Amino acid sequence: MTSQSGLNERQYPSTDSSVVAVLEYQDQVGLRCKVRAQAVAGNDVWYLLRDTQAWISASYAARTGTVPYCKDVQVNRLTHSPQATDAMG
Repeated sequence: MTSQSGLNERQYPSTDSSVVAVLEYQDQVGLRCKVRAQAVAGNDVWYLLRDTQAWISASYAARTGTVPYCKDVQVNRLTHSPQATDAMG
């Protein structure tokens, strides 16, 4: 994280959402996917963390790889689930 004062992990991708935890300066976390939501410091991208159901603003995150949009992750997960396979026959 690039914010020296820490970065709030939020329940939803909005600064109006509850803070569920705080990442410390230079913490490294995995990112599951991203969405476009409320703009923070001119950047409207939010990341969903990989290991928890929490969101961080991309304005204060230094990304080192490609992060898919959440709609692409959800479609892939549903398409390849056992329930979807059974439903398709």
